[in-house]
This record gives sequence, structure tokens and C-alpha cells, in this order.
Amino acid sequence: MKKRKKLKRKILTYTLTLCFTALIIGIIYFGYTLFFNKEPQKSFLETIETTAYVDIDKYAIYGIHMNMEGTFTLPEEVEEVSLKLTNGTDNININWELTEEENNTYSFITSEYINEGIVLENLPKGEYYLVIETINHDKENNEIKKYYSVQNKTEYEDLEYYTLTKDGKNNKIDIEWNTYEEIPTLKFTIKETTLPDDVYDITIDPGHDAVDGGMTACSDGSTPDYYYGCYTGTTIHESDLNLEVSLELKRILEEMGYKVAMTRDDPEDEVYIYEKNGSATLANDTKSKFSLAIHHNSSGMGGTSYLKGLELYIANDTNLDLAEIFVNEITQNANTTTSPKQEYNIADGIYQRFFTLDEIGDDLGFWTTDMIYYYYIREVGGISTHAAQDGIYKPDYPKNEHYNSNNTAEPYLFELGYMDNYENLLNVLNNRTGYAKGIASAIQKYLEQEV
Repeated sequence: MKKRKKLKRKILTYTLTLCFTALIIGIIYFGYTLFFNKEPQKSFLETIETTAYVDIDKYAIYGIHMNMEGTFTLPEEVEEVSLKLTNGTDNININWELTEEENNTYSFITSEYINEGIVLENLPKGEYYLVIETINHDKENNEIKKYYSVQNKTEYEDLEYYTLTKDGKNNKIDIEWNTYEEIPTLKFTIKETTLPDDVYDITIDPGHDAVDGGMTACSDGSTPDYYYGCYTGTTIHESDLNLEVSLELKRILEEMGYKVAMTRDDPEDEVYIYEKNGSATLANDTKSKFSLAIHHNSSGMGGTSYLKGLELYIANDTNLDLAEIFVNEITQNANTTTSPKQEYNIADGIYQRFFTLDEIGDDLGFWTTDMIYYYYIREVGGISTHAAQDGIYKPDYPKNEHYNSNNTAEPYLFELGYMDNYENLLNVLNNRTGYAKGIASAIQKYLEQEV
């Protein structure tokens, strides 16, 4: 009798142990699934159609935006078609410009502007896949959804993006081309992080340096001599003015919480163009989102120039939203005006200067008329701005390591005022903080609008 009771106890104990073990395994598995999202991810990928794929022909990150172009042919007619990031449960709809061809063939672009498209700053944490979603209805009016994945038809591979610093925090976005059981995928993984030591939010380039002082002016409005400077008054070098405004801009941006890199921070610094940390490379060396070149202008007419005011030079194919905010904020905060100059002008205070055929001369084929004249804009923007300095065609200059990049900063070139207009010069000398505050507040307002 005692032996039977002992046996029953053993069986009960063994059963309880098995149940407890199964419970623990279930909890671990549930926790793993919940926190690492493995099973939902797998079940969603299993729903991907294999009868067609979307060809991504071009994709690039420019500033805080990602832009894509692609084509696809569906195996059937559809009632609705959309582009989205999804994990099967959470969906992020992406705006696009879709063109329907014949025979269920489509082409698309997320924006005609290089500084529009997917706002990477807005993506929530998690794992998502880029897909085309189609919707049809059956005879009973039941909705039928299908998903088509994307495949890489470019020369570019994975990308990495760090969001701008906000409240001391950032997100890191890994954009990876993978396969799931031979299905090509483009996966976005967004995780919270902090910036690595060599990654920054914004880069400032105070134009010119200790070797090239740029334009000169005299503090009393007299005309400086080319060789000797000012006979009366103090000689003012553009490089020094650029640096003073830039240092003030850096201070204000850092007070806003941004991490800021500068190509130089001392009047004795020398800055090169294409070397590492150069004026055309530092922004992309540091993965900055915006690159701001600070300059002051001159007409070459001495202290009698009728030209004065702000000129902001921008890239090709650019939405003017941020440029217009820059102009408004700078003119208000610095108590200045926009320039009356008409050449290259496309909007109040905003300019685009492309190469002309006369400027290109015998270099037609290397330079083209759709390329921005100023290297600071053209070479910073990589493929989005038609950067060209590959180190082969123009061997006098080193190679721009980012000329063929599809992951770059968004550059702007500021000519804050004319040094040979005495009224303008005095405003610049006495109102450096106003100019810096205008640039910084414009970035903040733009981000509040976009993000």
C-alpha cells in the first residue's frame, strides 16, 4: 500500500515537473516572440507573392529624406495599389507618384524632389519591410490583399541612418537587402541609440581659411587695396567673418541639443576641399543630415556696391520649403533684406547656379548643364546632386570619396551679405548673432513642420 502511494506521488511529481517545465518553455517562447517579433515576421513573409517583384532602380538618402524609383508588372489587374512599410500588423503608408503603363505595368517615384520622399525621422521603432500592397474584391465583395516584395536593381547595398538628436536620443535605421526563402526583401530596422563619437547631426563650413581669406573690406567703408588692404580703417577678411558667424551658429545649435561638426574652428586653420574632413567631405564623413556653408559676398565695386542682402544657393531638383524658411528667418532675425541680384535667381533670396556651356568649354561630358556650379553643393550631395570629382578626370584634385554616394547630407550655401556695401557690412559686423539665430531657428521650424 505504501509503495503504491509512493508511486502515485512520484507520478504526480513527475507530471507537475513536466507541466512546470512546459510552462516555463512557453513563457520563454512567448517572451522571445513578443520582444523579438520572430514569428509574426515569419508569418507575414510567408504571405508575400512570388509571381512578381518590384524592381528598385534608384534609391538615395539625402538629408532626412529617402527617395526611390522603381518599376513593376503585376500578374493581374488590381483595384488599388499602394507602397508601404509593414510587418504584417503595423503599416506605414508611403506617398508616391505612380504612373500606370499598359499590361499592368507601373513606374513610380516617391518624389520629384531630392529633398522629399520618406521622412526617415518619422519612422517608429521596430522592423518593417518595403512592399507593394494590392487590393481586389471577389464576387461576394470580400477584400483580397496581396503583397509584392522589392528587389535591388541598383549598384548600392545596405544603408545606415542616424536620426537627428532629440532630447539626447537618436534612432538608428538599418536598411538591409535580404532574402527570405529566396524572396528578396528590403528590411528597415529602427532601434533607439545614441550617436557614435564620429557621427554628427549638422556640419558647418566657415568658408575660406588661413590661406585663402576670401573677400576683404575696410571697417570705414573705404575700398581695400588688392595687395595692402586698407589704408584707413581696419582690414576685414571674409574668412574671419565667416568663422565668427559659424561659431555663434554652432553655439546656438548645440544649445538646441544638436551635435555639430565644423570644418575649422580657428582663424589659423587650413581647410582642403576633398581630403577627409574637407569642406566637401566632412558632412558625409560624419553622416550629418545638413551641411551649411557660411560665406559673405562682394560685387568687386569697392564700398559703393548697390548690391546687398542675403543670397541662398541651393541644389538641383530641390523643394524650396527649407530654403524659404531660411530666407524668412534670416531676414527677420538679422534685420536684413534679400539681394536684388537677378542672375541665377529662382525665388526671393534663393538662387540656383548651374554650369553654362561657356563655363564648361572643352570639359563637356564631365561637367553638364544640369550640374550645380558650386562644388560645395554639388560634391556634398553625391548622386542626388550629380557630384563628379572621381579623381580621374580632374587629377589636379583628389577624389571625392562621396561623389558616388547615395547617402549624403543636404547642403546649403549662404552668402549672408555684401562686404563692399557699407550699410550691409555694418549690419553683418554688428549682428552676427542675428544671422546665426536665423539659420538655427529655420532648421528648427522646418523640422517641426516635417517631423
